[in-house]
Amino acid sequence: MLVDITPIICGGVIDNTVRGVTKLTLRIVIEEGEQTFSIPGDCLGDIAGCRVVFERVGTPQRAVSEQLRISRCLRELCAHKDSLIAGDMTFSRRALSPQHSHLVNALSLEFFDGTDTRVLVESEEFICTEISLPQWECTRAIENAQKMLNMSALHDHVLANVENFRGPGLSMIGNDMPSCKWDAVLNRAEAYMAILPSICHKYMEHPRGVMSAAFVLDQTDFLDGLANEDERGHDMTLTHTWGGWEVADFMSRDDAQRLRHAMNTPLFKAVSKLISVIREHITSHYERYSNNNAVEQILSVFAGLISHLLGTIMLIQERRASNRPIVLRRAEAIALRLHKLTVHARECLPQQTSKPFNDAAQSILNELQNIVH
Repeated sequence: MLVDITPIICGGVIDNTVRGVTKLTLRIVIEEGEQTFSIPGDCLGDIAGCRVVFERVGTPQRAVSEQLRISRCLRELCAHKDSLIAGDMTFSRRALSPQHSHLVNALSLEFFDGTDTRVLVESEEFICTEISLPQWECTRAIENAQKMLNMSALHDHVLANVENFRGPGLSMIGNDMPSCKWDAVLNRAEAYMAILPSICHKYMEHPRGVMSAAFVLDQTDFLDGLANEDERGHDMTLTHTWGGWEVADFMSRDDAQRLRHAMNTPLFKAVSKLISVIREHITSHYERYSNNNAVEQILSVFAGLISHLLGTIMLIQERRASNRPIVLRRAEAIALRLHKLTVHARECLPQQTSKPFNDAAQSILNELQNIVH
């Protein structure tokens, strides 16, 4: 879990004057007083060994209800101070400014509550108002060692969250929808995809940051490819497209090949048509459907059905006679849930949206019958 406490922080102190310990004092916008954390680990080279006072310029533009929710999360962290682990702490993180569309140096404080929770304070809105001279020397070797420890902590955090992740497909397995091994395989890949944006955001502007991201995300084949290219004198880290990773990249090679075959079947192509309808008529009109629980329920159930359909196709591709009873039960459950979705769509979506939705859903039902019979 990522807990971004930036919206409730108005200032504070970073004290790394004692090597091996970073003390954070954070002042909170909506509460009197402050919270102090003593975290094993050092800051990065720009502020290592220093005491830094920082203040926020302006007021966070967040609803009071959201600030209160984040504040509760911060208080829960205070109960686990003994399990905190340092991540990257710097006042010179290179980041793209959302206000000015250019790179800036931003404050970035990252630490972990065990392996489960990643905590972040990060914004260009903080300015340094006071900084002491370093009280100990941070050599390049010391900083590199700290960076490796921080990266390992983030890697462990990613693994823990992947193991605990239950996406719509896995969470909607029940008596009517028997499970198969592909449900777990797809769920694990979805877990990596869910955490991918935050990892890309962290490393995207770093020189050779793609290598760090690949390590954190367990992309060993990708790292092997980079090493091979490096031996040939090619720096592939400079040309990698950050949006290039997809679900299949977080599976074994055999499983990824099976997934790609499944996505090229007529059944999944029908699913893709419904995905396009949802993107065109629903998700691209966020302001129209935001906070609409009925529509959110449709999207959630359909997300689960995508995983169930893919898992069923992959099960069929195994060509085992023993799989047929499970395939039939899953197909029946998918058909029933999809029929209920069409009814729900007619009730809560305007006709110009519900009609293409139901037409695309009917195409899926037709293809589902073709593979069962």
